[in-house]
Amino acid sequence: MTDSPASQDGNTVNDINSLLELPIRYWKQCLAAVIVVVAAAGGYALYGTYQKSQIAKAENELGAIVTAKSGAERLSALEALAKTAPAGARDGINLEIAKTAQDLGDYAKAAAAWQTVSQNAPAGMKTVATLGYAATLSKAGQNAKAVEALENLSVTAPKAFTSTVDQQLAVTAEAAGQWQKAVSAYERLKAGGHITNAAFIDTKISELKAKAEATAKKKS
Repeated sequence: MTDSPASQDGNTVNDINSLLELPIRYWKQCLAAVIVVVAAAGGYALYGTYQKSQIAKAENELGAIVTAKSGAERLSALEALAKTAPAGARDGINLEIAKTAQDLGDYAKAAAAWQTVSQNAPAGMKTVATLGYAATLSKAGQNAKAVEALENLSVTAPKAFTSTVDQQLAVTAEAAGQWQKAVSAYERLKAGGHITNAAFIDTKISELKAKAEATAKKKS
């Protein structure tokens, strides 16, 4: 048995009324959902404010340490601050750690600080930090590792840093006894036209090529 048109219309009206009643019937639940969304948005904004305040606090502590302490005492205080500071403040702290450690002759610790900055910083600062990392590795007697870092950097560094990277790579590769890599770096410098002492570069290339040939003969 089918419903009559009148009963169908009645059912439709009832369905519409039921739908209209839903927001009223469940207004508490709807309000609760809105409150949750607003609370989440407010909480996120509050968290952002908190993060900024924590970064400012860490930067103030950094300034106080640099002003009031020196030498090993400064380095120790900086390392302690780096462990508790928010991420947004750590690059500045690690740069100061690198500088302080270098001044103390602790090149291994300076290299570690430079490396930490290089892993998180934007492109320009990443390049500078990697150059610092390689320089301190070299001073720590780890020239081969420094060459590896500089070779990787030569692939990713912005064009403005190309000659600087090649200059450091040439000197570091020579110190590591990696003659051919030093030759390649000097040749890139010469080809790029970023030198003012072409005669010196030519002399270095000739010397290094002779050393590379002599090494190859010994191995054979």
